[in-house]
Amino acid sequence: MIFGQVRLSAAALAVIALATACGGGTDDSGTTADGKQTLRVAYQKSAILSLMDWVAQEQGFFSGRGLSVTLMPSASGQAAVATALNGGVDILYGPQSNTVQAASQGECFKYLTSGHSNTVNVIARPDLALPSKKSDAFPGGLADLKGKKIGVPNLGSATDRNTRTVLAAAGLDVTKDVTFVAIGVGSTAVAALEKGSVDALAAFPPDSTNFPAGSYQTVVDLVGHPESSPLRDVIVSHTVTTCDYLDKHPDTVLNYCRAYYDARDWALDPKNLDALSTILAKYLDMSQDAAKGMWTRYGDVWRQHPTLTPELWAAQSKFNPPDQQTVPDYATWVYAPCAAKDPRA
Repeated sequence: MIFGQVRLSAAALAVIALATACGGGTDDSGTTADGKQTLRVAYQKSAILSLMDWVAQEQGFFSGRGLSVTLMPSASGQAAVATALNGGVDILYGPQSNTVQAASQGECFKYLTSGHSNTVNVIARPDLALPSKKSDAFPGGLADLKGKKIGVPNLGSATDRNTRTVLAAAGLDVTKDVTFVAIGVGSTAVAALEKGSVDALAAFPPDSTNFPAGSYQTVVDLVGHPESSPLRDVIVSHTVTTCDYLDKHPDTVLNYCRAYYDARDWALDPKNLDALSTILAKYLDMSQDAAKGMWTRYGDVWRQHPTLTPELWAAQSKFNPPDQQTVPDYATWVYAPCAAKDPRA
């Protein structure tokens, strides 16, 4: 998935190189006939990363802040970075690790908001023996995955990287004790576990709600026990723009942030659960009942880090590739009027 981490793919790096050679991304911003500022916002299909953008669009918060937003689906966080640098989108999503390599090549980004915390748990075939497991809290039965095949959406994605972090913290050597297999998301991930193509996998919503009852067992519940999780500090859904776009359109960016906070307040209000479930069902192609159950299970991940503090920003660097774990300068990388406080104040 989903969260697109580690190094950018060769294809993504090729797009970045092309964008740089052409002098950076083109500026496609404008104004509609009714005076709204146009804005293109990338979102990840089959993931809850961009939930607040969906809410802001569906509930009119973007329009109410003077924006005419086009939501543009992206295959991965890596692809969204490349598209932004090529001028195809104005706002993208993902963790710090999505952008550090491009930045090392001279690109410049500004992080606008915090986001949701970890949603990944590890599940396994129901018949897999887990003799080391004492509880669902970390480390659960992770030690029993030695010699097993572990499914992740894409090799080199944030889910892949974070899964390796969890397994390493449990004492496994991720270079030789386990084999990682790219299994995609949705029905292909479900099928990979059911058919035995993998022994265990990293599960996150909505996929984690798609497994039939009895078709899996929990190896470790990181979401339900965040206090012991190696991923307790990770943020996987920051919103991001390029420095070039922010320099040219500061008012548009600030109004985007205000709409994002409007959407977050609305989504976290329990009285809006039914309407929120309708939005989740629409964008994730699931039933409203399933969407409601998913939010009940995972909604708290949006409550844990409302702002992006210097301390939280520094903590993200440990989830970057091993050779890129120097903490990026907060003042340079983070747009404080959006990230450090409520921009509506």
